[in-house]
Amino acid sequence: MPKTLRVIDFGPVSPLRSQTTYHAIAYGVSAGAPPTLSFARPTASYVCLGYHRSLSEVDRDYCRASGLEILRRMVGGGPVYLDPDQLFFQICLPAASVPASRSQATRRYLEPAVASFRALGVPAALDEDLEICVGDQKICGHGAGQIEDAVVVCGNLIERFDHRRATRVLALSDPSQRAQTLALMRRFVAATPVDPEDFKEAMITSYADALGLSALPGALNGCEREALVGLDESFASQTWLAGPPRPSPREDSRPRPCQVKVRAGVFTFAASCNGAHVVAGVVKGMIELVALRDRDLNGSRTEAERAVTGVALGSVEPALARFGEPGRRLAAAFARAQPGRL
Repeated sequence: MPKTLRVIDFGPVSPLRSQTTYHAIAYGVSAGAPPTLSFARPTASYVCLGYHRSLSEVDRDYCRASGLEILRRMVGGGPVYLDPDQLFFQICLPAASVPASRSQATRRYLEPAVASFRALGVPAALDEDLEICVGDQKICGHGAGQIEDAVVVCGNLIERFDHRRATRVLALSDPSQRAQTLALMRRFVAATPVDPEDFKEAMITSYADALGLSALPGALNGCEREALVGLDESFASQTWLAGPPRPSPREDSRPRPCQVKVRAGVFTFAASCNGAHVVAGVVKGMIELVALRDRDLNGSRTEAERAVTGVALGSVEPALARFGEPGRRLAAAFARAQPGRL
């Protein structure tokens, strides 16, 4: 059994290295290196996409014009905007030592991060959705995944956050959805301007205590350095960026709904059905923001929007029943939302 927690502070690194370093660590831990806590800060802003997500979710034209690199990681999740005002941390452990239950593992390996925030006077908590929050605001993004025989849990200290740019990098064709996403992001995602050096010290103490290990500074071993070279080449390739092969499109001529997760339980979506179009911001299952279009609503659009505001997403059909055929079309569009997909 390992007795030490290896700590590697990579300091300022390129966007590419801010992703490939912890993947290299995962290969090392899989091969027998000790559990490792690592830190890195990107030297430039960029966008990062989860392994199975479609590149079409990112506004590539905007990113190209803005000089934002787009990278794909091995762990899951949608596209996120990352920049030098965020300090990334990763805890990597042998898979055999991690609980089989994903929720149990996430809780176990995020609680030390919560303790670190609290040690610095931030009243953070791990909520029922396993998000690190202060009140209802998420203050730390996180992701997790298994790479060979190692599990990695990633998170970030957000010292400042550009909500507008984080929204702008997303491929949202409907201006109403972009506005709703920005409004909800400003409401539910917050920065935590604590001293990053103090945060790192608190993290080292918290994770060492939680794991029962002695923290020691370390560096990549030979195996990991070799893996890093290959990862740099792979992650920079267009083949990797394109992502894994995808199933053939379903035999459904309707445009797919566009959904954006802001935090657990908070998302926006845009969907169309038979000429009706809906855009909605949903908070804990309730519709809080809405924009409706249908060719036959005539002067009833505002009334229909009021009718569904504050209504549970699964209960829009009766709320729209009095609007006749346009209401039925709008209800069918609402039914295309897929909260579970987020």
